Amino acid sequence: MHEYRVFVCLVILLPAMLMAQSGSPSSAYNDAPSRGTLFGGYSYLRNNSNGFNGFDSQGTFNFNRYVGVTADFGGNYRTLASSSLLGFSASANQRLYTFLFGPTVTAPIGRSSVFAHALFGEAHSSLGAGVSIPIIDGISTGVTSANAFAMAFGGGVDIGLSKHVAIRAAQVDFIRTQFNSSDALATGLSTDLGDHQNSFRYSGGIVFRF
Repeated sequence: MHEYRVFVCLVILLPAMLMAQSGSPSSAYNDAPSRGTLFGGYSYLRNNSNGFNGFDSQGTFNFNRYVGVTADFGGNYRTLASSSLLGFSASANQRLYTFLFGPTVTAPIGRSSVFAHALFGEAHSSLGAGVSIPIIDGISTGVTSANAFAMAFGGGVDIGLSKHVAIRAAQVDFIRTQFNSSDALATGLSTDLGDHQNSFRYSGGIVFRF
């Protein structure tokens, strides 16, 4: 847990240190947005040895240049097992969705910015099975699912392309979910017998400012 505490402290303190060093505003600094941002892009989540691909999306409302509130919705997926024979295939798939909300601190640097956030909400983990049959195509069904409390601490860097568009070069989050051991095992999220799961998530994509 020591490395997680260090990570959380760094992402919270980094924007504050950059704000202190930014000095007086310049014309480029004043060109920075805005009352809000919308983000959408690719997401990769790592839970122990399990890798998930998916998406992350966010909407942030800024109360002022530095402080705002963010709503985050993400989904990540992986295939646990698959097999095929004579055109027929079957697979077991695991999905993890997060619905999070919380404060964001931003340090504008010209048209670019560095930010950190602390988000809290709910995670939904599910296990499904699918089959693919020639001519009929694919059929899938849910097997089991569970909900649990979740929180995320992280931050990232947005590189401004214009006043209204930026590239999120990197957003890194430490995500903690609190599924009990039976729900984590049943939905394929973890083989650990503990009552919480620690994951790291990378996201990158496009930011629209308004």
